[in-house]
Amino acid sequence: MASPESLPSNVRLTRRAEKDLAILLKKDSANFKRVWEDLKRYALCKLPQAPKPLKGFSPPLWQIDSGDFRIFHIWEGAILWVRGVLRKSQQAKRIKGLRR
Repeated sequence: MASPESLPSNVRLTRRAEKDLAILLKKDSANFKRVWEDLKRYALCKLPQAPKPLKGFSPPLWQIDSGDFRIFHIWEGAILWVRGVLRKSQQAKRIKGLRR
């Protein structure tokens, strides 16, 4: 997947997240850039918002907001695993697909 600039070395994308980002890049490059930049800042602890925990996931699944999109992730030590990137309106239908 082509990207504007590499993510920090502690970020890993699941296949689902790669697919979500590739679709977003193809359909809406402006929102892709925003999500990508927010993801980079969050991985470096430079995003001003706090993540929100989601109930019913083990290990805990977290979300951060990026405009109309939600970035779903887990932390494993220093590694940030991005599980998916969903438009807020898709969240309720597709959230269960983010389990391992």
